Amino acid sequence: MLKVIKPGLFSTVQDAGRTGYQQYGVIVSGVMDAIAFRIGNALLKQYNKAAIEMTLIGGTFEFLKTTAIVLAGGKMHATVNDNPVPMYKVIPIRRGDVLKCGAIENGARSYLCIAGGFSVEEILGSCSTYIKASFGGFLGRTLQVNDLISYEESFNPYHTYQVNTDQFYERKHIRLLKGTEWHEFSPQMQQRFIEQHYTISLEADRMGYRLEGQNVISLEKPFNLLSEAVTIGTIQLPPSGQPILLMADRQTTGGYPKIAQIISADIHKVAQLRPKQPLHFELVTLEQAEQAYFQLEQQLRLLETLLKN
Repeated sequence: MLKVIKPGLFSTVQDAGRTGYQQYGVIVSGVMDAIAFRIGNALLKQYNKAAIEMTLIGGTFEFLKTTAIVLAGGKMHATVNDNPVPMYKVIPIRRGDVLKCGAIENGARSYLCIAGGFSVEEILGSCSTYIKASFGGFLGRTLQVNDLISYEESFNPYHTYQVNTDQFYERKHIRLLKGTEWHEFSPQMQQRFIEQHYTISLEADRMGYRLEGQNVISLEKPFNLLSEAVTIGTIQLPPSGQPILLMADRQTTGGYPKIAQIISADIHKVAQLRPKQPLHFELVTLEQAEQAYFQLEQQLRLLETLLKN
């Protein structure tokens, strides 16, 4: 068992997400930063095992069984029994050890990955928490003081080296594609949207981010739009003229014009943005987006293969 001493600001159990049920109104959920999650699990020689996602401020946990863990994602100061421990390195854990995670210093989300994953009920093929529907994860909610979360005892040997993930996060501009309603906006509005600098507003959570810009974006001729499917990284333009960037806990459909779409290879970078942090866009072609995705996936699979040995 893992005993929650302090849950942190907003901590939930997540895995890669709940796919195949959006047509029934069930959201995907899952980790916000899939790259950090994959690397954390790869260090433990496993794939898509449920982890704890911590937001902005980490938690404090006591381990009641021997195991091994990896801290991945946004950099934070963490200790085991008051001794500092690194990010992206396997940490052996003995019964009674206490992990203390501080504020996330570089990024917005960190992950506590554990050998074998956390043992929570799998619903519709996933262990991810769906907060609004109160199911999945641990009791369908954020973690609370004195929660006890199951995991399997592990004595397996793991890697002793540390992974450097800078290559996955070094690019500053966030790349995007033209959205399905891009051409409904005037060339002036298109240029304004791409070139102006945005700030992540305080209204930013797992469902999405409201973006604040100096100049609003508006349609030259408003039109009626039926609700259509949306995905992670979709950027909608509501009547306020300030874009909304949809994230992991997004709704399954949306009725606002979709001006742009963050490319898949940059979603993990967006997941690590904090409120009041600047955001700069770069428009790319579909071919460039595909190339970026294949390059990222190639890097990840190479790393996962090396860590299996």
